[in-house]
Parts: sequence; C-alpha cells; structure tokens
Amino acid sequence: MTPTRPWLLALTISVAACAPGCDDWAWDLGHPRSKVSPEASDLTRPTSAALRDTIGEYTTIEGMRKMHLRGYGVVVGLGDKGSTECPRAVRDQLLKDMYKRPQFLRAGSGSGALTPERMLDDQDTAIVLVEGEVPAAAVAGSRFEVMVSALPGTETTSLRGGRLFTCDLEIYRMLTANAGITGKSLARAAGPVFLNPFADRPDAATRAAGRIGRVIGGGVVTTDRRIRLVAFVPSYSKVRQIASRLNTRFPDPQKLADPTSPSYVQLRMPGKYADDPKHFLDVVRHLYLPQRAGFEATRARQLAEEIVGKNPPYEDIALAWEGIGRTILPTVQELYSHANPEVSYYAALAGLRLEDSLAVETVARHAGDPQSVHRFEAIRALGKARTLPRAARPLRSLLDDAEPDVRIAAYEALLDRGDTIVASHPVGSDNFILDLVPSSGEDLVYAKRTGQRRIAVFGDNLRLQPPLFYAHPSGELTLNSYDGTATITVFHKSPHPGMDFPTAEADFDLVKLIELLGSDPPRRSTDSAKGLSVDYETMIHLLHELCDMGSLKARFQLQQPSLTEMFGPSRPTDRPESELK
Repeated sequence: MTPTRPWLLALTISVAACAPGCDDWAWDLGHPRSKVSPEASDLTRPTSAALRDTIGEYTTIEGMRKMHLRGYGVVVGLGDKGSTECPRAVRDQLLKDMYKRPQFLRAGSGSGALTPERMLDDQDTAIVLVEGEVPAAAVAGSRFEVMVSALPGTETTSLRGGRLFTCDLEIYRMLTANAGITGKSLARAAGPVFLNPFADRPDAATRAAGRIGRVIGGGVVTTDRRIRLVAFVPSYSKVRQIASRLNTRFPDPQKLADPTSPSYVQLRMPGKYADDPKHFLDVVRHLYLPQRAGFEATRARQLAEEIVGKNPPYEDIALAWEGIGRTILPTVQELYSHANPEVSYYAALAGLRLEDSLAVETVARHAGDPQSVHRFEAIRALGKARTLPRAARPLRSLLDDAEPDVRIAAYEALLDRGDTIVASHPVGSDNFILDLVPSSGEDLVYAKRTGQRRIAVFGDNLRLQPPLFYAHPSGELTLNSYDGTATITVFHKSPHPGMDFPTAEADFDLVKLIELLGSDPPRRSTDSAKGLSVDYETMIHLLHELCDMGSLKARFQLQQPSLTEMFGPSRPTDRPESELK
C-alpha cells in the first residue's frame, strides 16, 4: 500500500487529537410564574410554596440562548472528490490560521514539506463552511455537533470519507442575507465527516446532500459560556444576598457567584453539574433566600402538604426540596410509598438527587413500569445517580426488556455511570467505539449519530449466516460468502489512488468482523495489524443491510435524527449575546 500523498498520514494524526470520542436543550428565560417584582403585592406573587421566596422570584437568567458559531475549515482525505476553488479572502484567512497550528510550525521548508498551500491546492481537500451551536452554560471542554458544507460554486462532489482539519469557530451574527459580523473564538472543531449512510440514490438531491455533512461531537468549547442572574429590581443588598446564598449552598474553592453590580450576579458552573447545566440552573431558581432558623424545615413540610393536594407543580416542588438539601430526607421518605404515583415519583426523584439510597427502589419501579409516564426520565435519573451503587442493578435488568428503546436508554444510562457491565473499546485510532452489552433479550445492534461515534452490540456470540452478499452503493466495500464456506471474503477499495487493500477473509463472528473492518490498516509490512479502515458511516450502512437481509438475525436501530441534523444550526438575527464583544 503506497499512498500518493505522504502528508495525509501526518494530517490524520494531527486531526485525531481534536476528534471526539445531544441535542442541546432549549429553555425559557426564567419561570413565568416567578417573574415578579419584590415590590409587587402578595396577590401577584407565586401561589406555590415552591416558587415563593426563591432566587427565581427576584431574578431571571441571562445567557440561555444557544450561541451560533461558524468558521472556515479544510476537509482532507477526499481522493478526487475535492476541489481547489476558494474565495481569496477565505483562503488568505485559512492560510494565516493554519500556519499557527503546531504541525505547520514544525514543518520544514523542503520541496516535500507539508505546507498549508500544498493542502489547499490539492484535489484531495475541500474548503468548507463549519457551523455549530454551543449550548447555554457550556463549560470549556464540552462537546457539541458541527455541520460542514462545501462552499457554493466549488466543484467538490462529496465530503464522504473526509476529515475536518482543526479549525477555530467564532461567534457569528447575520446582518443581511449576505453579510454578518464575527466575534471572538469560543470553540474549535475537527474530526471525521459523517454523511447520511442511506442517501445512496444516484439523483441530484443525493449528490447535493453529499456536499453537506456533520462531525459527530466534533466541536470543543474553549471558553466557558457567560451566564448571570439579572435582578428584576436593582439592589446591591439583594444581589449580595443571592450570591451569598449560592456560595453557601454550593461551596467551592472558587466562588460560584459574584455580585458584579446592583443588577447582576455572575455565575460559574460547578464541576458536578458540568454535564447537566440545565438542571443546575433549575435548582438555582428554586433556591430559597431566607435563612432564618426553622424556615426551611417549615417550608419542606408545606411542600409535603402541597404535593398531595390538587394540581400541584410537581417538578417545582422536587427542585425546591433538592435546593434545601439532605435535611428534607425524613420528610420526603414518607412519600416514597404514596398511593399517587406522581407524588411517589417526584418525592423519590428529589431523594435520589440528594443521594438517598432508599429512593432508588421507587425510581426503579417507575423505570421498569411500561405504564409509567416517567419511565425514560427515571432511567436517565438512575444513570445520573453515580454515587449510589444500588442504582445500577435496575438499569442492568432493563437491558433484557422487551422494548428496544428501553434497552437503549438503560445502556446509555449505564454508560453515563461508567458501569463496567458495558465492555467498551476503540476500533481504529479514531474511528468509533464498540460497546459489548450483555443481554438475554432480542439481539440488537445500535449506532449513535450524536455525541460520540459508538456501535453497541446487545447479546452474546452474534454470528452472520451464509449465504450472504453485500455491496456498498459506492462500490468500495463488498462482502461475499456461500453455503459451506468457512469465512467471508471482504474486498475494500480505498477512495485514494494507490492505497489498495488486499482481499481479506473474515470470521462469521460479528464482533470480530466489526473489528477487522474498522481497525487501522498496517503502516508497514512488518505490522501485525490487519484492519481495513472502513469508516463509521459505511459500517452503519453494512450493519443495517446485514440485519435487513437476514444474514444477521438481529434488530438494527440507528439513533433518531436531531433537529440540528434535519434543519441545520439556527440562524439568530436578534441582539447578539455578550460573548460577541
């Protein structure tokens, strides 16, 4: 195997350093029932004890919109499907940015040296527009989805099989259809480009779709998103009281809250909530300000009386209990067995979030009940209860459930917990992660298309059945086996001229087949590696077709598409967030 482009291997290694291993949440700016001036009469104050006297009654939260980012980048590894066209201004900026990257700073100046100019002038590459949306309250290191699209008017035919070279993403605000302004860089992006695995019809619409792809979890936040509380009525004493309450409830060597003016309290996301900022801000809004002796104990009992009444705000009450802390456990524990399933669930949910092991049984009962409206929410809650070992058992039992969506939810919750029952290992240096999930239920193969590139195999010893024949629509991958043959013949044609893979013989064992196809090929003739470097997108297509044709007796399920995947990042036209400055 002799590559015609010697810089491609070095570039692949450099891109892998930034590649990853959900959809963002949307939330209104403050609870409508709590947007009340402290000067207002009692008639306009919230009626629920869960909302009165809380931080949410005196403030709203600024910085809750998704932040639209964009930039220009280079997709490499396209064979002859790329193009060299690029507007002069974009090219000049790309060259300037690329020369700041470590691999170019170290590059020599000889005729064979890898330079940005050589990259951009190669048909193997394409310059793309890169866009993404950073979730509200995201902290540095958080990942998000990015979309890449070939520039209009260029001859790039497809981004399939390409990798986005590391690029910076800046805040962007549209002014007109053809103009906008940018702000500072808040993120970077890199990684393999993922296209729709099933867009295989040779028509104009499919060809156009091949010029647009996604990098799964390819965006990495480099600067914490700003978020702050805004007082309805400016008051130094009030914002100081709010900041003091937050710093007391969430102690940390670095202050969580800082009153920067009579109107603002700057917030910092605690590490404990970095992967669930929405929940943290929900608790903040429901945190009580009064600290006089006996207030919280009295309020906890009031909430217990309210929750068993008529049409109570269950979620608000659970959050208010959580804000008070573990002192409320004796009060809520009495409600775990309440006859009203709503009461029992929300009481136990508050207890679970406060690390009460007694709450696990009640939440697990909802997770296992097909009739419970809280089933999937309960499964996620058990996954987040990482400090409670007992919460893993009900999730493990749900891996055998009759409903595939429940099994998948339990698997993802166990991943969230880092449970060792899911055996995970990378396939290829930067291809995807293979998860082996023990299950006595129907054999199932599940593939993700947000967050991380992961394939999960539910069941033991899944094997393919001959005869079988598979050919990818591109013609790059073929599998063939007849009755009586001991192996599967695999032919993988590289899209890169001069990079040919020898014909391989594969085992009928599904896991061994996936590992052979997805692993890296040998770099030298002495290497023991035998991988064929089949990309994630092609692997998904293969697994779906094998299940569909009956060669693999298993159900195949692909993660449902997100709104961003279907429609792309939003295009904000209103006042930009403060990070634009």
